[in-house]
Amino acid sequence: MHTNAVRRRTDTHARLQQEVQRLSALYQYHNAPEVAPAHGLEYDDNVYPSSDKYPVIRERDAYDSPKYGFGGDNRPPRIIFGMKVRTFLLVASVMALIIVGAAVGGAVGGRQLRDQAQGYNMFMNQTSSNSPTATTSGSASSSTFTAATPTYEPLSDCPESNNTAYTSSYALRSSATNAKTTFTKYCDLSNPLILHGSATLAEAFVYSFSDCVELCAGYNYLHNDGNCTAAVYRPTGSRPANCWVGSTGSVTASSLNFTSGTDVALLSA
Repeated sequence: MHTNAVRRRTDTHARLQQEVQRLSALYQYHNAPEVAPAHGLEYDDNVYPSSDKYPVIRERDAYDSPKYGFGGDNRPPRIIFGMKVRTFLLVASVMALIIVGAAVGGAVGGRQLRDQAQGYNMFMNQTSSNSPTATTSGSASSSTFTAATPTYEPLSDCPESNNTAYTSSYALRSSATNAKTTFTKYCDLSNPLILHGSATLAEAFVYSFSDCVELCAGYNYLHNDGNCTAAVYRPTGSRPANCWVGSTGSVTASSLNFTSGTDVALLSA
């Protein structure tokens, strides 16, 4: 028993000596740089199996810092493509909006261009169908335009109008008092304008016997005289003229021969 008591006292004394030696090491002089309290440099007073005369320093996790009185996170910020996380997210959002807007704008613009192209093609097709026909002869080329031809044909009021008086609408005008505008219609007579001493003053393509007489009366109205004395109308004539008007001198209906299909109007005396 005495031996065991002595052994326990010896062990207790040895532990006390080690504790005193460990604590006294804090106040011993040394040439190591002093360290100010900061995050990650806290003093560790735990006892480790192998210890020297210097205190053991260990690093603490960042989430433990408020518990020990060291506020704030001193870790460097996360960098993505040279930018902070918040800046990177902002730039990425803007780029996404730009890409979506460009896609929508491209779709709308492409549809408008397609509609415009279809309208232009329709216009060009209509224009080409109505354009003049080009004819090439040798090395030179020329374009000819074909005018639209009416579907109706010139008519004649003969034989009902034979030997009847016709007064032009120019007679209702008072500006030309000397104009001769009254004629007598005759059916199936020869052309008096081919006789010697006759002269053709104008020609046209008309659609009735009365229109041909109006051409002669209009000539007298414009010149305020009676030089146009005969109007010759052939309803079966082709373009460019089926009506001729002119001066025949003193020709009468009785001096003209029978010619089928030729209508003649002579100025009344």
